[in-house]
Amino acid sequence: MNTIGLSKAVSILFFGVLISGCGLTKMTSKYDTVVYTTTPPILQVHAGKVAVKIDGNIPAKYFHKNATVDFTPVLKSENSEVTFKTITLQGEQASGGDKTIFYDAGGGFTYEDKINYTPDMLVSGLEIRAVANLKDKSAALGPVTIAKGVIATSERVQDTEEIAIAHHGYEKETILSELATIYFLVNQSTIRTSEKSDEDINRLQEFAKLGYKTHSIEIKSYASPEGSVDANDNVSERRNKSTVRYTKQILKRLKLDGASDKEKYTNVSYGEDWDGFNKLMKASDLKDKRRVLNIVNSVQDPEKREQAIRDMAELYDAIDKNILPQLRKAEITVYSYQPKRTDQNIASLSISNPDSLDIKELLFSATLTNDKTTKLGIYNSAINLHNDWRAYNNIASIFLAENNLSEAGNWLDKAFEISGNKADVLTNYGIIAARKGDLTKAQQFFNQANTTERNQAILDIRQGKYAKAERYYRNTSTHNATLAKLMNGNYNNTCNENTAACYYLNAIIGARSGNLQMLTRNLSKAIAADASYKEEATKDLEFVNYRENQEFSTLIN
Repeated sequence: MNTIGLSKAVSILFFGVLISGCGLTKMTSKYDTVVYTTTPPILQVHAGKVAVKIDGNIPAKYFHKNATVDFTPVLKSENSEVTFKTITLQGEQASGGDKTIFYDAGGGFTYEDKINYTPDMLVSGLEIRAVANLKDKSAALGPVTIAKGVIATSERVQDTEEIAIAHHGYEKETILSELATIYFLVNQSTIRTSEKSDEDINRLQEFAKLGYKTHSIEIKSYASPEGSVDANDNVSERRNKSTVRYTKQILKRLKLDGASDKEKYTNVSYGEDWDGFNKLMKASDLKDKRRVLNIVNSVQDPEKREQAIRDMAELYDAIDKNILPQLRKAEITVYSYQPKRTDQNIASLSISNPDSLDIKELLFSATLTNDKTTKLGIYNSAINLHNDWRAYNNIASIFLAENNLSEAGNWLDKAFEISGNKADVLTNYGIIAARKGDLTKAQQFFNQANTTERNQAILDIRQGKYAKAERYYRNTSTHNATLAKLMNGNYNNTCNENTAACYYLNAIIGARSGNLQMLTRNLSKAIAADASYKEEATKDLEFVNYRENQEFSTLIN
């Protein structure tokens, strides 16, 4: 800190000597004998607020014992002024004040407050307006300007949040499947006639008749866990082979696509089906099933495990009747591609005949164009035909991308009426709140939405949580990453984006680190890319210590 000057802590004379018995005349005439300092000497913006800290030092024998002084800092710009809170200092025999100042010893006080930042505060002056009161008399002291301007580098956050566009749910490739299960008699691998006419096989045949292109055909076989492991492995393998032969026979007869292609078949023999046993036992209403499950989970040797279950004579009959027959099986699964329209066909229909598309196709079609008017038309069709919240949200996203916060908010409200607390809607509400400066509400929305780390990091910068934001951006050098590091006091990183805003940020880093060459090189690039940065640099107190420098002066004049 210094006295009188922008590069040092401002120190001026504040209150007049309030000599006992001399009244307001002395208070006014000696209004240059009390020293105070401001920290920081140039006001700064953090979390959208301009904070001020003032330390006052009042000499001995100055403050009248019966006097009070109302102390009010005011930030005055060309077109407006904003008042900080008022505090009252009182003499030792006065009352109603916030701080007592003794006549013989004098005293000091510390004042702190903050106000909302507005851009016109960049060029401003911090004034102290004080009114001394003694009995029924009062006198204005000052005003006195104690600081000039505000540094608002923290406000250079770029609006690069991840706007939440609700997903359409459309799959460009969808795999459909149909499963048929064939059951065998104990230790048998022959497919019985009754199984060939089973409802599962009939459904499989109907699925094959659809004529879809085949993705793959899978045959799995199993054995019930009774008898030796080798015997069960053998019967499972035999069941697999007989099922493969049968599957190829019926699928070829039905002219299924790929029925003769060996590459499309996957054949697996699993042997004893203990997993299936576990599932069936858990789902059963057999008494003492927990005892059986405990054996299955605790005895590692399969044959000892089976024998332990057999030894439970009172349960085994029920297991043999209700559980084991369901494990003597083979499963046939045919996977096929669901027929899809081409992207061109979907795009065309979304304009010419949107009601021919389902909601997923219609929302997907909006991703096939970059034209705003076309997108809006598609989403409005989705609203008219389906009243789907995603269409409202995605229209809001279009306006949010343009930073049209009012219009975006209107569409989001409509989405919220239908969707409730959907993460996409809440995220977009949070982005709007953050850009409007309502950081508390933005954080509430982001918490509810469990928003992305990137969105949270940008909000962290806005909230003045620079260290937290820097941790997220530690491996990147984007504009916001560089800003987070700069505001956290890290001047060893520069922005690597070729933009005027990025060059200007690097110029600030040069100024703060005392690197004139870095400052002038980057400021020159910023002005060349965007001439408005010349006027910004003229006002920006980040460069106050360079205003007399010829190289800097040449750039801004």
